[in-house]
Amino acid sequence: MASPSTSTSMGPSDRNRARFKVFLSFRGEDTRHSFTDHLYAALTRTAIHTFRDDDEIKTGQYLEPKIVEAIESSRASIVVLSETYAKSRWCLEELSLILEQKRKGNHFVLPVFYKVDPSHVRHQRHSFAIEETKWTEVDVNRWKSALTEVANLKGMVASGSETKFIANIVDTISYELDMKLISTLANLTGVETRAKHINSWLKDEHSKTNVLAICGMGGSGKTTLARYIYNLHKHDFESSSFLEEIGNRCQENCGMLGLQRQFLTDILGGQNTMISCVPEGTTKIKEALHMKKMLIVLDDIDDHDRLGALLGTSVVQTQSKIIITTRLLDIRSWFESISWRCLVHQLKLLDDHESLKLLSWHAFGSKLPLEGFSGLAVELANVGPNLDLDL
Repeated sequence: MASPSTSTSMGPSDRNRARFKVFLSFRGEDTRHSFTDHLYAALTRTAIHTFRDDDEIKTGQYLEPKIVEAIESSRASIVVLSETYAKSRWCLEELSLILEQKRKGNHFVLPVFYKVDPSHVRHQRHSFAIEETKWTEVDVNRWKSALTEVANLKGMVASGSETKFIANIVDTISYELDMKLISTLANLTGVETRAKHINSWLKDEHSKTNVLAICGMGGSGKTTLARYIYNLHKHDFESSSFLEEIGNRCQENCGMLGLQRQFLTDILGGQNTMISCVPEGTTKIKEALHMKKMLIVLDDIDDHDRLGALLGTSVVQTQSKIIITTRLLDIRSWFESISWRCLVHQLKLLDDHESLKLLSWHAFGSKLPLEGFSGLAVELANVGPNLDLDL
């Protein structure tokens, strides 16, 4: 059994510090000097820092610490499922640990079915049948479960030109590793408390409400909260997009058309979508909303027409979740007029305790004021709502 992981789930800032971007899991005797070697070279050329174990001789019962560390410190894994992959205890242990990382919610896994049938992996048939008499029942059941789980993920099946196939893998990983993790401020204060309701809504698959508007005065932390929630949940969706400062960007030449192009590129998996006019962009966005489960953040909506250009002016049947940040007080009525349901989340300002904590971080670099400054800090913190501080 692989050495148990002792790491905790990484947050967005931890992922940015990941030692490796990608861990390559493969059976050496099948693909080390062919497909996997070419894939590794392509990833390296794209500046994707990839871990590939160069040790062809595996000994012992447990994964080496360097393997465990590499998997746990990577943001993604590519699992090359080849003819004899399941004959290797090491490969099966790697796979188990990779899927463990995925379940923690911080690790993207891309199965690559290289000259094998995905159904053979899923049901452990043919070369993926595990020799049950050779291993313990616990290990056999664990490995079978892992093979079924990885085969049920959205993967890629080798076909046609190997060069093009590898390029498609690199494009997919590049897009996923981008993660569209939006930069957030350090030492956020009060954000977890304010995110609880929205987190519950995002996780509720039975909710009939697809849109949530975070409303509040300027500088109250609407965008900061939306960034935090987006980074936390984007991995639970097929694709995602965060359109920031829509109000300002629409003032630029072709601003809305540029926003629509970014929107479509994000939600269609990095494809370069060409549109010639705003109505065409709106139509394509509505088609994508109908087809995919997406997480979308529309930041700084200050005009109903701009919202209509991005989402359309009629209801769309979708599993997507859409978060809007706005100062508009009548946002719910606009959605009702087009038969969409919209929850309104009125953002609360920091209370006195949170204001003191935030002030202390900025002024003293700690949660509490320095000795001798407590009285002044408390006095300043108590007028926090008038300071127009962000979260």
